[in-house]
Amino acid sequence: MRKAFIALVAVFLINIPSLYYGWYLKWDWIDVILHFAGGFFVAMFMADYLKDRLVSGQWIKNYLIVVGATIFVGVVWEFAEFIANQTLIEPFYRWFGVKAYFMGDLADTMYDLLMDIFGALVYLSLVTFSKHRNF
Repeated sequence: MRKAFIALVAVFLINIPSLYYGWYLKWDWIDVILHFAGGFFVAMFMADYLKDRLVSGQWIKNYLIVVGATIFVGVVWEFAEFIANQTLIEPFYRWFGVKAYFMGDLADTMYDLLMDIFGALVYLSLVTFSKHRNF
């Protein structure tokens, strides 16, 4: 769980220079990679956190629980982006001289959530088919 938490903090911290330097506007793939990584590491964190509640051999149920938890985190993140977009753009520009960009349109939000789900499914597939853990 510690590795997943550190990775999630790293993904979050990469957002800071990405916003400051406008990387999201310059390179679309940064958003894709960060959402994929976020989904991957949220699934890793949730699988470890919920390991006592997951049932060995019932991989469909376990997938639904972990992917559902990952989707929940992704939706909360998108709400946070929306709220930041509504409230923080002006203060960021006034205080730091940064023209912040927190979220795109509906298609961008759907694609972000899709990348969160895809990251979670890749993590779960790797865990399922590895010899280290029977999910």
